[in-house]
Order: sequence, then C-alpha cells, then structure tokens
Amino acid sequence: MANQSLFDLKNYMSLKKGTVVYISGDEEFFVEEAVSYIKQQMLDEASRDFNFDLFYGRETEISKVHDVVETLPMMAQTRLVILRRAHDLRDQDWKVLLPAIEKPVPSTFFVMTGNKLDGRKSIIKQVTSHLASFHFAKPYDNEFPKWVQYICKKFGLTIENDAVQLLMQIVGPNLLEMQNEIQKLGQYIGERNDIRAGDVMTVASRIKLQSVFDLTKAIGQNDRARALMCLAQLLESGQNEVGIMSMIHRHIRLLRQTKMGEQQGFSGRQLSSFAGVPHFFLNEYSHQARLWSERKIERTYKVLCDTDRALKSSPVSSHIWLENFIMQTCH
Repeated sequence: MANQSLFDLKNYMSLKKGTVVYISGDEEFFVEEAVSYIKQQMLDEASRDFNFDLFYGRETEISKVHDVVETLPMMAQTRLVILRRAHDLRDQDWKVLLPAIEKPVPSTFFVMTGNKLDGRKSIIKQVTSHLASFHFAKPYDNEFPKWVQYICKKFGLTIENDAVQLLMQIVGPNLLEMQNEIQKLGQYIGERNDIRAGDVMTVASRIKLQSVFDLTKAIGQNDRARALMCLAQLLESGQNEVGIMSMIHRHIRLLRQTKMGEQQGFSGRQLSSFAGVPHFFLNEYSHQARLWSERKIERTYKVLCDTDRALKSSPVSSHIWLENFIMQTCH
C-alpha cells in the first residue's frame, strides 16, 4: 500500500490500528507531519511516558526494539513505538524484527521512518509484504502555495498571496525551512494573525534575500559574470546545489509565465496573478522576460533537466555542473 499523500495516511489510520507502518519521503516536512499526527492520534498526555518509545537505527540493540514492540501498553489501549533511520538496519536486524512485523501485536502501533528500502533484497521483500508503506513525494511548484497555507493554518495564521510568492522565492522548495520562517513571522506580527509581504521582507535574512535574488536576476539578465559570482557566494554560504537548481527552475518558469501573460494582454494585478509573481517584482520580471525568446526558454529547460540529472548521478563535483549550466545559459 504505497501512497504519496499525507491525507492518505490520515485516512488509513482512521480505519485501522495495531499495525506496522513504514514512512519515507523526498520532502522531510511530510515525514515529520506524519509522525506528529500519529503521536497525536495514538497517545494521550496521561500515558505518554509509559507507552511511547523512540529508537534510532543502529544506535539501539535491535532485540530491545523487538521486545518493546511486543510489550503490552500500561494503563492505556495503545503503545506507540517509533524507529527512525530504519534504512540503517542490517539484514540480521530485520530478521530479528521480522516476527513482530509478520504478526503485529494488536495494541502496538509500530512506525518506522527512513529512506526508501532496497526492494531487491529478499529480507526487505519479506518485511515490506507485511507492512503499510507511505512515500511522500516532493510537491510540484504549483502545489507549494497550498502547503504554505496549510502551515500557516497550523499556527492560526493567514497569509496574503504576494507574501506566499515572496516566501517561496526566498526560502526555495523546502517546506521544513518554510515552516521555520512562518514561525518567525508569527512571532514578528504579534497579535495580528495575517502575514503580509512587507512582513516577509522585514523578517527574511538579508543575506539570503540578497543572494537568492542576485543569482536569479543575473541569470534572467543573461549576466554570466555576475551569475557565476553569485553562485560562488551561495555555495560558500552552504546552500545545497539541488536547492539552487530548484530556485533557478522556478525563476525560469516565472519568466515564461510572465511572457505568456503579456502575450495574452494581461497587465498589472491580472498579470501578477497569472504569472504567480509578487506585484512589486512584476516590472523586473517583465523586463527580464523580454530578454528571453521562447526558443531560449525551451533550450534552458533542456539544460536544466540535463544538469539536474547530472547533479544526482555524476561523480563530477556538483559546482562544475552548475557553472556549466550558467555558461550555457547566460550569453
């Protein structure tokens, strides 16, 4: 049973208890949300100290995990056991756990989190045939605003569309980091509960704000020297290469949307809404979009795909591929 939705897990849990679940994901935020939801559903404050156990991969003797999983709850109906970094387990560890997975104790909810398991191994095939697996994929760009709204709602906040778009540009496609920024914003606005674009500009890290926009602006303006310098600064500050590619990909998509919107006769707020660009950045995007022909956009998308594939599979240093992307794109 493999699902890619947090809501699928919630629906599953509403129907069934006393089972074994394996949770993995390309987006760590969903894994943490799933674990948090399970804890809320399975435990009450009174029995939490007696009926909740947390283990980490190879850091614990696996026979102890097995024994705890098979232990009946104390003064409650359910025991919750969570094993994080389960992908670190060795084959012999899985063999120790297998009896508790094949015949789960009805009163125990056993949750494992980690990377995707190697389904080619026979022991893993045995294990996965007896558990419910949930893998959460990274959301597409057009799904991110929905999740930003979801995070805000968790903290009793609302957020205007321009603020959502601005946050996405500053933070990039990382919902855990997005959640941290929203928490900061919630503290900043105090008794207000609505986040505005001006709040984002005030609270966002000046260094990050500057470096992210400098890089995408340089690429949008075909300024190769400036783009290479901005890339070096971002990498020096510890920014992840795949994250940088995601920001660039989003910027090119927004340039294409802006260009398409203008071709359809949109302007002002209407163009801003169509393109998904904060209104106060619209003039800059419009200016850059005029420098990009449809052919250049299509060619850049191909180079983006090639670079993304190389970043994830090539032994060559990641920064070489990013520099190569800029050399091919900015001319």
